[in-house]
Amino acid sequence: MMAGPENGNTKQERNEWVKLNVGGQLFMTTKTTLCKDQKSFLCRLCQEDKDLCSEKDENGAFLIDRDPLYFGPVLNYLRHGKLVLDKNISEEGVLEEAEFYNITDLIK
Repeated sequence: MMAGPENGNTKQERNEWVKLNVGGQLFMTTKTTLCKDQKSFLCRLCQEDKDLCSEKDENGAFLIDRDPLYFGPVLNYLRHGKLVLDKNISEEGVLEEAEFYNITDLIK
C-alpha cells in the first residue's frame, strides 16, 4: 500500500522506511526498529546528522558488506526483542554480527 494523504500517512511516516543492501540482499525496515539501540551502527547509519558515512546502491539502499544470513536474525531481534534462530544458522555467527553492529542487548 502506498503512503499518502488519502490513508492518513504523513511525509514523516514515509521517511521512516529504510532500505539496507546487506551482502547483496535487500532488507526493508524502519528507523524506529534500527534505533532500538541508540548507539548501534544501524541507528547511526540512518541519522540525519550522521557521523557514519555509507555508500548507497542504485536503489538508494545503504550498502553493508556483511553476510545477510546472519543479519536477518539481528534485524528480527531489533523488531521484537527476541533472538530466534533457524536450525541451520549458527548462534556464534549471529552474535558476531550483533557485535559488529554494536547491538549491546544482544551481545550481553
